[in-house]
Formats: sequence, structure tokens, C-alpha cells
Amino acid sequence: MILSLTKIPSTQELREIIIELLKKENLDDACYVDMLNYALGLFNEQNLKNRYYGYHNTSHEMIVTYNTLLASRGKEFHGTVSKEDFKHLFTASLFHDYEPGKIEDKPHEESAANFVTQDKKLLNLFKESEIDSHLVASLILRTSYPWSLKKSEYEPLILSHFVQSKYAHNKTMQEHYANLGWFMSVADRIGAYALGDFLDAMELAKKNAHSLGWGSEYIIQRSVTYFETLLNEEQEMTDKVMRSIPKSMRKTFMNNVLGFFKLREKELEVRASIVYDEIKLTTNLEKCEFDDEQANSLFDIYDELPDPLQFKKKTFFESLKDPETILITLRLGSNTGEILGFAKGGPLEGYGLPDSINDTNYGKSNTVFLEPLALKMGYWGQGGGSQMRQHFRKIAKEKGYDFLTSLQLREVIQRRIERNDSIEFVQQLNPEKLDYYRVIL
Repeated sequence: MILSLTKIPSTQELREIIIELLKKENLDDACYVDMLNYALGLFNEQNLKNRYYGYHNTSHEMIVTYNTLLASRGKEFHGTVSKEDFKHLFTASLFHDYEPGKIEDKPHEESAANFVTQDKKLLNLFKESEIDSHLVASLILRTSYPWSLKKSEYEPLILSHFVQSKYAHNKTMQEHYANLGWFMSVADRIGAYALGDFLDAMELAKKNAHSLGWGSEYIIQRSVTYFETLLNEEQEMTDKVMRSIPKSMRKTFMNNVLGFFKLREKELEVRASIVYDEIKLTTNLEKCEFDDEQANSLFDIYDELPDPLQFKKKTFFESLKDPETILITLRLGSNTGEILGFAKGGPLEGYGLPDSINDTNYGKSNTVFLEPLALKMGYWGQGGGSQMRQHFRKIAKEKGYDFLTSLQLREVIQRRIERNDSIEFVQQLNPEKLDYYRVIL
């Protein structure tokens, strides 16, 4: 059994590892595997897999389950988490973000808590495994973040589930499960940041920012706040969880945290340099004549995009030489300066859009598709994205296109509509809320 991982495993790998952890506790009855498979089936029915642009996907649910079970058997919780607690933590972590009829990525713990106390199939499995659905619900509700803001709303709900549980008259056990909920919340938020490298961590941060509706300019700043809350305000439980996971995972987590702090410092340095007029960001229309070194540097910036936003990855280098490709770079100082980012696109017909998108202009050769903007870490929120977008629009119009389409956060599109930009929703995509829009050029 793998207990010390150095990369983010696949969902299938996590499934096998979790089954091994259950077997080690002699929880190898079919009902536990049935629960695991049932959860995976539910998430897959909602298409919350690899190409889903959201934080709360199938992988996240399995990682939280793995981390929770692994840490619960670490030295800090030896003799504290019983076999009964273990199986309740297993179920709660497995379903903590599941929401029937999910319409947005942001989690709704109350919906998940209602599901585990009402779903007939799950209740039958609970009966077979002697799991109390109301204790599971109480654990799920405690994962709400930030707890300091949700506490007054969710504590009465947690109490109502305790009252309906087998520990209705046992205050000691109620306090124990409230503490287990805090433990699970911290294990949740340490999550994949303890398993992947910094590029993985940045992708998670971008997806989490998208889930919470943060603009790109706030990703690093609020990620730093996220980690500071864990390390300072919740230090007691965070230290316990960290001491209870393998050393390699502790090291990975802290390396990623330090990476965000260093990147925040870089952002502030860049902002200060722009304010003091020490550096200038400028855009340039490229002729797509790059040597291998330049092409590789462009790909490195492109590869920082989350996987669901990487269009034409397999043909990236070929697309750079395509005469129909429009490529606008953001450069430092002048049109020959260091490349900091780029806006890239071409005829709509050259892109394989998701089946859920139906563009009536497809096939009319009148629309240019703008791929999601690629920008070096440290330069978000400095106006470079807007500069590239406007320059790309200008060139597309000069080339005779009538429309521009792309994908963007719903809140961003709405703000641009309110500013009387010539933009409209073509298709709103849930639960990601990464919507397909059209601009009249």
C-alpha cells in the first residue's frame, strides 16, 4: 500500500489506495466499496472529471478522503480516532462536496449534509455499515470555509444533527465529533497542496479562485491569506495534521506555501516598478517566426494554464507557424523585450469546442476564437491582460472578422456588459460558470 505519495495520483489510483486503507481497519465489507463506487458514479454523472474547470471535482473528493484517512492514523491521532470515527470520516469526506443538481462549483455543505441524511441508497449502505447519517452530516457542515464567517450559521445546524444522532444526549461525543469535523476541514484544505509540485498547486489555486469568484489579480494575494489562516489562526489542528502525514507530503506542502509567499513578493515588486514608471508593459503583434528557444518559452507560459484551458496543446508549436494564427505578446519595455504573456487565436472552425457549446456562426468563417490568455505568474492584475485583449480585437477586426468568441468567468463577462462593452453571452456553462461569449467587432 502506498502511504507516501510525491505526486497527485489519478482517481483510479486513489480509489485503490483508499480501499487498502479501509482493509487495514478491517472495513472490507462490500458496503464500503459500494459507497466508494456510488460516490464516484455520482460525481462522474455530473462530469466533474479531469476536463472540468473547477476545484471541487472527483479528484478533490478522493484526495480529501485519502488525506483524512491517512492523517487520522498518524501519531497525533493515535488512540483518538476510533474505528467507528474512521468509517464516519471516510463517508463524510467522500460526500462532503456532493450536491444534487449542482449549478456552481462553490460548495454548499448544507446540500451535501441533506443528501447524506435523505438519499435512500446511501441510507441503506449506512444501515449495513452501522454509520450514523447525522454524524456524517455534522462532519460535512464543519468543513465550511471560512469557519469564522460561517460558524454562527452552521453551528445550530450541526447541533440539530447531533440531536437526531445516536449521541443526542452525550455532550462528550458531540464535542468529539465537532473536533473531528475541524480535523477533516484542515485535512481538506491541505489537500492536493501536499501532493503536487508548484505548477499543480498554482492550477489548484486558479481553480479555487474561479470557484470563489476571485479575479485573477487576487489569486496570489488571497491564496497567501488562505495559507496564513491555516498556519496561524488554525495552527493547533494544522500542526497535528501536518505531523500525522508523511514527511514527503509535509515538505511538498510547505514548499508550495513558500512558493506562494515568494510569488506575492514578486507581484508587489512588479506593481511598485510599474507605479514608479521603472518598467513598462507593451504588446506586440508577432509574425510567428520563433526559434526553438523562443517557442519553448512561450509553451512554458502556456503550460501554466489549467488543463481545461489549454486549447491545441498537442499542436501548440505547429499553431505558432500557422498563417491564420493571431499572436499578440506582452513584452517588458519594448517589442523586443522579455515575453511575459500572450493572446493567441484563430478561425473558430479550427477549434474543437465542448459539445455543450452551439455557435450558430460555426462554419461561416466570420468568427475568431481567442484562447484563454496566458500570462506569467507575478504579472496578473497589472493591466497586461486587457492590453493583449484589446490589441487582439484590433487585429481580428483588421483581418475582416465580424465576431470574437472566447471563454471567461461569468462575473467578468457581466461586468463588461455593464460597462456597455459590445459583448454578449452565447452559452452559460454550469457548474463551472466559465461561459462562452461573443464580441461584435
